[in-house]
Amino acid sequence: MLPRLRAQVHEVRLELHTQWLRRQERVALRRLGQDVAAEPCNDAAELHAILAEITGVNRQLSALAEERAASLVADRADLREVGAWVRPIVIARGLCARAVLHDRAAAARRKLTPLYEALGALAVHRGLGRRGDDVEAAQAGLDRLAAERDWRLAPFGGTAHPAWLKRMATESAGLARAVAKQLRSVLLPKTPALAGMAMGWWIANTYTDSHLRSALRSLGIGHGGTHVVSGSTYKAMSFWLPLFAAAMCAYLGERLAAFYRQRLRDTEV
Repeated sequence: MLPRLRAQVHEVRLELHTQWLRRQERVALRRLGQDVAAEPCNDAAELHAILAEITGVNRQLSALAEERAASLVADRADLREVGAWVRPIVIARGLCARAVLHDRAAAARRKLTPLYEALGALAVHRGLGRRGDDVEAAQAGLDRLAAERDWRLAPFGGTAHPAWLKRMATESAGLARAVAKQLRSVLLPKTPALAGMAMGWWIANTYTDSHLRSALRSLGIGHGGTHVVSGSTYKAMSFWLPLFAAAMCAYLGERLAAFYRQRLRDTEV
């Protein structure tokens, strides 16, 4: 019993160390790929296909950066020309447009990661770049861990964990995904409305369009805010700010859900 427990502890340690070394290997490959892409050498013709893809993605990122800069310029120009009641619309339009551009840029950067890693792997195979030693060190560490794993777990048939433990881990992961899905479906649709209500409550308790109410509130009488603004400004704030808060909350919820789904796909791959 005691030898098996020790073997289980070593197996967990080796698994964690292996995952860390694999991350280090991917980072080293990515850096090597970036170096080779930035300074193509005489043998770069063999890497032409990957370099062409990387160049295309970088051009897309440059175009998106130019669109973002143009959006900021357009917002500044419109804010100087439009009336006060339209300015929240201009701000919301700019934020939404740049949020879309940011999402497209993030998707493009995610495409670069496997391309740089593939380019780094080819560079290691061809002996190119200056960071090949980092990749080889990570790979040597993985080989040592694999040899140690085989040596320690050979008496237990390759793993010291009982079969039911793996099934329990799989079922626990499935249960966690089901719970997260239900929480997301129940909470996320209600969160934007709650954010809008919270913003409306904050405005009602912070601002007012009546000097009399502000004075009474300063004395602790009545309810409402103490900061006096004009009637049109108060109405615009009461309408646009809760709407903007709900929209931003909905957008962030969608982004978190998309990030969660992407992490699940990456884990499955």
